[in-house]
Amino acid sequence: MHDHPHEHTHGSAGTREEAEALLKFTLAHNRSHEEELHELGHALEHLGLDAAAEEVWNSLADAQCATEHIERAIAAVPQTL
Repeated sequence: MHDHPHEHTHGSAGTREEAEALLKFTLAHNRSHEEELHELGHALEHLGLDAAAEEVWNSLADAQCATEHIERAIAAVPQTL
């Protein structure tokens, strides 16, 4: 697992292009965390920490749901011709 700072822009996307770029960045960021949770779940299972692993699997499911919302938000941004 890696540690990285989180900078919050508070949704300060001034243009449609910035908004779309922020959504796409968030999507990639979420997917990265999903991969980490997946690896952690397996590691916990390997250590016999089944209750902890189950909670991580539950958090992964929640994270995937959030990612799906971001995907739909991206799809809802009309593409310019």
